[in-house]
Amino acid sequence: MKRELYIKSEVDRHRLHVLILTPENQPRAVVQICHGMSEHKERYLPFMEYLQNRGYAAVIHDHRGHGKSIEREDDLGYFYDTSGRAVVEDAHQVTEWIKMEFPGLPVHLFGHSMGSLIVRCYLKKYDWELSSLTVCGSPSKNPLAKPAAGMAKIACRICGDRKKGLFFHKLAFGAFNKQLKDGESLNGWISYDKDNVRKYDEEPLDGFVFTNNGFLNLFHLMDETYSRRGWEKKKTDLPILFIAGEDDPCIISQKQFWNAVSFLKELGYADTKGKLYPGCRHEILNESCSGQIYKEILGFIE
Repeated sequence: MKRELYIKSEVDRHRLHVLILTPENQPRAVVQICHGMSEHKERYLPFMEYLQNRGYAAVIHDHRGHGKSIEREDDLGYFYDTSGRAVVEDAHQVTEWIKMEFPGLPVHLFGHSMGSLIVRCYLKKYDWELSSLTVCGSPSKNPLAKPAAGMAKIACRICGDRKKGLFFHKLAFGAFNKQLKDGESLNGWISYDKDNVRKYDEEPLDGFVFTNNGFLNLFHLMDETYSRRGWEKKKTDLPILFIAGEDDPCIISQKQFWNAVSFLKELGYADTKGKLYPGCRHEILNESCSGQIYKEILGFIE
């Protein structure tokens, strides 16, 4: 069964659009998904249907400033917040809704790209809510995140917080195009699958440029993810899996990918492991080997 509904954020009453897929019988568990930057939740329907067909409920919401979680059409990339915390608390609120809707069932959290930042900021306070965490396509640590947040704050004040952050977009993604061949879409870095890139290019709810406010929140998330401050660590035996494509520019390098894995281990999350997939770019769920990756994620959460 497929359901859609709105819930109101406890942070500021902002409306969040939620999509739920459930199997015919009682679900074995619930997989909660946090999508990435500048995309919408329906892109995860194939993965959700895979989980549904194997007895799992799958739940995803559009982050504030994405998909149907906007107040007006030109608010794509605007977060209605300046701290980077609201989007994290929204994700936890969805978990609380899940636990009311599916009492007693384990919750497995999956976050891709920007969503992988959100789920690790979530982990700082709410690790006890989860039965596992999958971190997919994670941006690696960037020492420029904190100064970039300062610049974005100034840009919000001087240029306007709803102004498209073209400078920050180039700063964040300019290097991602270096691996592309002539004639490839500027979004080609997301995937080797040309049909996937074409659909992303053509969809108005994907690939939009964040506002200055959106980049302010993104840089706060990047900084907070790799900060050693604020970790409550109530469930350090939580199973955690990092996955990414070997050719994903977000990870910067394989060394940086493994540094992210080691960071959580050093914090005390001993059951943390990682895997890199050759022949894959950023969106490993949409590459030609996606079937294998679905299967391995399922094996991990089981």
